[in-house]
Amino acid sequence: MEQIYKCCICKETFNGYGNNPDGAVWVEKGEIVAPKFKPDDRCCDECNSLFVIPGRLYKMQHNRN
Repeated sequence: MEQIYKCCICKETFNGYGNNPDGAVWVEKGEIVAPKFKPDDRCCDECNSLFVIPGRLYKMQHNRN
């Protein structure tokens, strides 16, 4: 049976296991925001594609943790 989660980024509900949101970044008011997440937070596939994967790539390219 699939679990229902609430995305820690967009707050929408989704089915399935979801994704680890660590590494997510986005821009607010011209500044890069890299929020901290709880160990059990999950994000949906769309937020993973829009914020997490690009955020991890950005951090790799700029040697940021």
